[in-house]
Amino acid sequence: MNIQIQDKVLEFENNPEIIEQIFNSINEHLQKENLQFSYLNIDGEEVYDNFDSYIIENIESIRKVEVVAMTVVEMVNELFLSIEKYSKNAIPIITKLSEEFYQKPKESTWSQLTDLFEGIQWIIQSITQINTIESSSDIVSDYEVWNEYVQEMSKLNGIVSEFENAIVNNDNILIGDMLLYEIIPVFETMVKKLELLISGAVD
Repeated sequence: MNIQIQDKVLEFENNPEIIEQIFNSINEHLQKENLQFSYLNIDGEEVYDNFDSYIIENIESIRKVEVVAMTVVEMVNELFLSIEKYSKNAIPIITKLSEEFYQKPKESTWSQLTDLFEGIQWIIQSITQINTIESSSDIVSDYEVWNEYVQEMSKLNGIVSEFENAIVNNDNILIGDMLLYEIIPVFETMVKKLELLISGAVD
Protein backbone atom coordinates (compact mmCIF):
# COMPACT_ATOMS: atom_id res chain seq x y z
CA MET A 1 0.00 0.00 0.00
CA ASN A 2 1.04 3.60 -0.59
CA ILE A 3 0.89 6.14 2.24
CA GLN A 4 0.72 9.70 0.90
CA ILE A 5 1.52 12.66 3.16
CA GLN A 6 1.42 15.88 1.14
CA ASP A 7 3.85 15.24 -1.76
CA LYS A 8 5.68 12.38 -0.04
CA VAL A 9 4.75 8.75 -0.76
CA LEU A 10 5.79 5.91 1.56
CA GLU A 11 5.44 2.29 0.46
CA PHE A 12 4.53 -0.53 2.85
CA GLU A 13 3.47 -4.12 2.34
CA ASN A 14 -0.12 -5.01 3.24
CA ASN A 15 0.79 -6.70 6.49
CA PRO A 16 -1.16 -6.20 9.77
CA GLU A 17 2.03 -6.78 11.77
CA ILE A 18 3.58 -3.51 10.59
CA ILE A 19 0.65 -1.20 11.50
CA GLU A 20 2.65 0.33 14.36
CA GLN A 21 5.58 0.96 12.02
CA ILE A 22 3.25 2.69 9.52
CA PHE A 23 1.84 5.06 12.17
CA ASN A 24 5.31 5.76 13.57
CA SER A 25 6.44 6.82 10.09
CA ILE A 26 3.37 9.04 9.68
CA ASN A 27 3.89 10.72 13.08
CA GLU A 28 7.58 11.23 12.38
CA HIS A 29 6.81 13.03 9.11
CA LEU A 30 4.08 15.19 10.69
CA GLN A 31 6.40 16.28 13.51
CA LYS A 32 9.19 17.05 11.07
CA GLU A 33 6.88 19.22 8.94
CA ASN A 34 5.13 20.72 12.00
CA LEU A 35 1.70 19.53 10.82
CA GLN A 36 -1.42 18.50 12.75
CA PHE A 37 -3.09 15.20 11.85
CA SER A 38 -6.72 15.54 10.73
CA TYR A 39 -7.99 12.24 9.26
CA LEU A 40 -7.19 9.44 6.79
CA ASN A 41 -8.58 8.99 3.29
CA ILE A 42 -8.31 5.25 2.60
CA ASP A 43 -9.07 4.36 -1.03
CA GLY A 44 -11.56 7.26 -1.18
CA GLU A 45 -13.17 6.49 2.21
CA GLU A 46 -12.74 9.20 4.88
CA VAL A 47 -11.84 7.64 8.25
CA TYR A 48 -11.89 9.80 11.39
CA ASP A 49 -11.26 7.26 14.17
CA ASN A 50 -10.28 3.63 14.93
CA PHE A 51 -7.69 3.90 12.15
CA ASP A 52 -5.67 0.81 13.02
CA SER A 53 -8.72 -1.49 13.25
CA TYR A 54 -10.06 -0.11 9.93
CA ILE A 55 -6.72 -0.81 8.24
CA ILE A 56 -6.43 -4.31 9.75
CA GLU A 57 -9.99 -5.21 8.66
CA ASN A 58 -9.30 -4.07 5.09
CA ILE A 59 -5.58 -4.86 4.96
CA GLU A 60 -5.70 -7.10 1.90
CA SER A 61 -7.49 -4.65 -0.39
CA ILE A 62 -6.00 -1.25 0.66
CA ARG A 63 -4.04 0.43 -2.10
CA LYS A 64 -3.72 4.08 -1.07
CA VAL A 65 -3.85 5.83 2.29
CA GLU A 66 -3.82 9.63 2.13
CA VAL A 67 -2.92 11.34 5.39
CA VAL A 68 -4.89 14.59 5.59
CA ALA A 69 -2.96 17.05 7.72
CA MET A 70 -2.94 20.80 8.21
CA THR A 71 -0.84 23.49 9.77
CA VAL A 72 -1.64 24.59 13.32
CA VAL A 73 -3.09 27.87 11.98
CA GLU A 74 -5.34 25.99 9.54
CA MET A 75 -6.47 23.64 12.30
CA VAL A 76 -7.38 26.52 14.64
CA ASN A 77 -9.27 28.39 11.90
CA GLU A 78 -11.11 25.18 10.95
CA LEU A 79 -12.10 24.75 14.60
CA PHE A 80 -13.38 28.35 14.80
CA LEU A 81 -15.51 27.81 11.67
CA SER A 82 -16.97 24.57 13.08
CA ILE A 83 -17.84 26.17 16.44
CA GLU A 84 -19.35 29.24 14.78
CA LYS A 85 -21.54 27.06 12.54
CA TYR A 86 -22.60 24.87 15.47
CA SER A 87 -23.41 27.91 17.66
CA LYS A 88 -25.47 29.66 14.96
CA ASN A 89 -27.47 26.48 14.32
CA ALA A 90 -27.91 25.87 18.05
CA ILE A 91 -29.54 29.23 18.90
CA PRO A 92 -32.99 28.54 17.30
CA ILE A 93 -32.91 24.98 18.71
CA ILE A 94 -32.22 26.31 22.24
CA THR A 95 -35.09 28.83 21.84
CA LYS A 96 -37.46 25.99 20.93
CA LEU A 97 -36.11 23.89 23.83
CA SER A 98 -36.84 26.66 26.32
CA GLU A 99 -40.45 26.88 25.06
CA GLU A 100 -40.85 23.12 25.54
CA PHE A 101 -39.57 23.33 29.13
CA TYR A 102 -42.08 26.12 29.87
CA GLN A 103 -44.84 23.75 28.76
CA LYS A 104 -44.19 20.04 29.25
CA PRO A 105 -40.84 18.59 28.19
CA LYS A 106 -41.06 15.37 26.17
CA GLU A 107 -38.49 12.61 25.99
CA SER A 108 -37.06 14.20 22.82
CA THR A 109 -36.70 17.53 24.73
CA TRP A 110 -34.48 15.88 27.35
CA SER A 111 -32.53 14.13 24.59
CA GLN A 112 -31.87 17.49 22.87
CA LEU A 113 -30.79 19.00 26.19
CA THR A 114 -28.24 16.17 26.56
CA ASP A 115 -27.00 16.89 23.01
CA LEU A 116 -26.64 20.57 23.94
CA PHE A 117 -24.54 19.68 27.00
CA GLU A 118 -22.30 17.52 24.79
CA GLY A 119 -21.91 20.41 22.35
CA ILE A 120 -20.98 22.78 25.18
CA GLN A 121 -18.44 20.24 26.44
CA TRP A 122 -16.89 20.05 22.96
CA ILE A 123 -16.61 23.86 22.77
CA ILE A 124 -14.97 24.02 26.24
CA GLN A 125 -12.50 21.28 25.23
CA SER A 126 -11.62 23.20 22.06
CA ILE A 127 -10.40 26.13 24.19
CA THR A 128 -8.09 23.81 26.14
CA GLN A 129 -6.87 22.34 22.85
CA ILE A 130 -5.94 25.78 21.45
CA ASN A 131 -4.41 27.00 24.73
CA THR A 132 -2.06 23.99 24.84
CA ILE A 133 -0.52 25.00 21.49
CA GLU A 134 2.82 26.69 21.93
CA SER A 135 2.76 30.36 20.89
CA SER A 136 -1.04 30.27 20.57
CA SER A 137 -0.96 34.08 20.82
CA ASP A 138 0.72 34.13 17.37
CA ILE A 139 -1.83 31.72 15.89
CA VAL A 140 -5.05 33.41 17.00
CA SER A 141 -5.74 36.46 14.80
CA ASP A 142 -6.74 38.77 17.68
CA TYR A 143 -5.62 37.67 21.12
CA GLU A 144 -7.75 40.28 22.90
CA VAL A 145 -10.91 39.01 21.15
CA TRP A 146 -9.80 35.43 21.90
CA ASN A 147 -9.53 36.25 25.63
CA GLU A 148 -13.01 37.83 25.56
CA TYR A 149 -14.30 34.67 23.86
CA VAL A 150 -12.66 32.46 26.53
CA GLN A 151 -14.21 34.58 29.33
CA GLU A 152 -17.63 34.20 27.69
CA MET A 153 -17.12 30.46 27.47
CA SER A 154 -16.10 30.22 31.13
CA LYS A 155 -19.61 31.44 32.00
CA LEU A 156 -20.95 28.22 30.49
CA ASN A 157 -19.10 26.14 33.10
CA GLY A 158 -21.00 27.91 35.89
CA ILE A 159 -24.31 27.69 34.03
CA VAL A 160 -23.91 23.91 33.53
CA SER A 161 -23.52 23.46 37.33
CA GLU A 162 -26.72 25.49 37.93
CA PHE A 163 -28.45 23.37 35.29
CA GLU A 164 -27.60 20.19 37.17
CA ASN A 165 -29.33 21.58 40.30
CA ALA A 166 -32.41 22.58 38.29
CA ILE A 167 -32.60 19.10 36.73
CA VAL A 168 -32.22 17.35 40.13
CA ASN A 169 -35.03 19.56 41.50
CA ASN A 170 -37.23 18.97 38.41
CA ASP A 171 -37.53 22.74 38.01
CA ASN A 172 -38.55 22.91 34.35
CA ILE A 173 -39.37 26.65 34.49
CA LEU A 174 -35.86 27.41 35.76
CA ILE A 175 -34.37 25.23 33.00
CA GLY A 176 -36.43 27.18 30.41
CA ASP A 177 -35.29 30.50 31.94
CA MET A 178 -31.63 29.46 31.91
CA LEU A 179 -31.79 28.34 28.30
CA LEU A 180 -33.45 31.57 27.20
CA TYR A 181 -31.73 34.17 29.39
CA GLU A 182 -28.31 32.64 30.09
CA ILE A 183 -27.29 30.12 27.40
CA ILE A 184 -28.60 31.99 24.34
CA PRO A 185 -26.87 35.33 25.20
CA VAL A 186 -23.56 33.47 25.68
CA PHE A 187 -23.97 31.71 22.32
CA GLU A 188 -24.85 35.00 20.59
CA THR A 189 -21.75 36.71 22.02
CA MET A 190 -19.62 33.69 21.07
CA VAL A 191 -20.78 33.93 17.45
CA LYS A 192 -19.84 37.64 17.31
CA LYS A 193 -16.37 36.97 18.77
CA LEU A 194 -15.80 34.02 16.42
CA GLU A 195 -16.83 36.10 13.39
CA LEU A 196 -14.10 38.61 14.35
CA LEU A 197 -11.52 35.86 14.84
CA ILE A 198 -12.42 34.20 11.52
CA SER A 199 -12.47 37.46 9.49
CA GLY A 200 -9.04 38.37 10.83
CA ALA A 201 -7.65 34.85 10.54
CA VAL A 202 -3.95 34.44 9.82
CA ASP A 203 -3.25 32.62 6.54
